[in-house]
Amino acid sequence: MKSSKPLLVLLFRHEETVNPEGRLYGQEDVPLSEKGRRRTEKLVERLASLSVCAVYGSDLSRSAYGAQRLAELTGAPLRLTPALREIDFGAWTGRTLTELLQIPEFRRRLSHPEALAPPGGETLEQLAHRALGVLSEIRRDFPSGLVVVFGHGGLNRALLCRLFEIPLQRFFSLEQRPGAANLLVFYPETPPLLALFNAPPNLDFSSYLDYYEMEGRNP
Repeated sequence: MKSSKPLLVLLFRHEETVNPEGRLYGQEDVPLSEKGRRRTEKLVERLASLSVCAVYGSDLSRSAYGAQRLAELTGAPLRLTPALREIDFGAWTGRTLTELLQIPEFRRRLSHPEALAPPGGETLEQLAHRALGVLSEIRRDFPSGLVVVFGHGGLNRALLCRLFEIPLQRFFSLEQRPGAANLLVFYPETPPLLALFNAPPNLDFSSYLDYYEMEGRNP
């Protein structure tokens, strides 16, 4: 029997960016495309009707855009932090996949992502560690209610792997499409629940809040 209301964390990947050549930007700050901005605005308009306790986001503009707009519309406190940035690709930053596939270490990393870091960049363990640090802060400050987080594809994968005890070797097995929605549910007395994974951002999230006994919508 559920003894208390849960903390719900809606974790998003940002929408499509301006990236015609398919480069891996990592921690470079690239903006959303026009399509990405439109889709983010539609998402934020729907989220703004929910009872949002707080909004967190990466300080990179492709994720910060949605977080800032949602905080403006709801009045919820906003925290943008570099701890939620995408992985640091080091020397591989800004290179295309075609270029990277010519590098033996990059090809090996596709099979063993947990064992190899980009030259001068981060390991997946380091990425997961900073993501989990922000999640611990959220759970401390908001034991119940709804918190919305705007992250990145790699960061979200690493967080989900560590939170649900999935080996980091399976990092690339977890899809995160642009705009992907993930719903994490935390009760004090039970392990975390993964209620949504890689879901389309146009879902009616209010039905999920109702199911988990949240308090509906803002007036």
